[in-house]
Amino acid sequence: LERDEIRSLVAEVLAEVSDQIHPVIDKAWNKLIVELLTQKCSTPVAAVKGVAATYRMTNRPPPKQASPFVSTILRPIKEFDREFANRTPDRIGAKWKQQVVVIIADRYAGAVADLIATVERTEEALKNRRTRRTSAGGMSDGEKVKLQLFLDYRTFSDDVREVGLEPSTIIGLSKLGELTADGEKLSQRGMNGA
Repeated sequence: LERDEIRSLVAEVLAEVSDQIHPVIDKAWNKLIVELLTQKCSTPVAAVKGVAATYRMTNRPPPKQASPFVSTILRPIKEFDREFANRTPDRIGAKWKQQVVVIIADRYAGAVADLIATVERTEEALKNRRTRRTSAGGMSDGEKVKLQLFLDYRTFSDDVREVGLEPSTIIGLSKLGELTADGEKLSQRGMNGA
């Protein structure tokens, strides 16, 4: 009888303590971990600016694969998830991943929008020059940049799926899709041999 009372008392105390610790755990996962991973994932996004320099007046052929930096954007989430997946409380789920990816996708879309605007201004300035089209692949430097941005977007979308999220639920990825639509057309044109 005494053991049953002690077990009951211990169970009540543990239940009360666990109710008080839930807000701390929620804050740790949904604020601190999200902030840390967002910061780590943001660093490679700055490399978007360098895409234009890769093709501007270099006579390089059109790209065939994503830029190397793209696979590093979500790497911190993948590494964290691998290490702590079995320790993530069921109550937390994938909400923290969604928060990080939403912020990163928005930042990525903003960087791409800025770059495309710059590329289009440059292309417009070069519009009347004969040197606009290069001999490498018959594409202008600006078209190569747009194709590269599309290939990067496609790889980033695959990485979002790899971390367990559906790309269609992330507004920043939808923006990236719209921004890279010209690059998608160039990719299809390249596959059709045009």
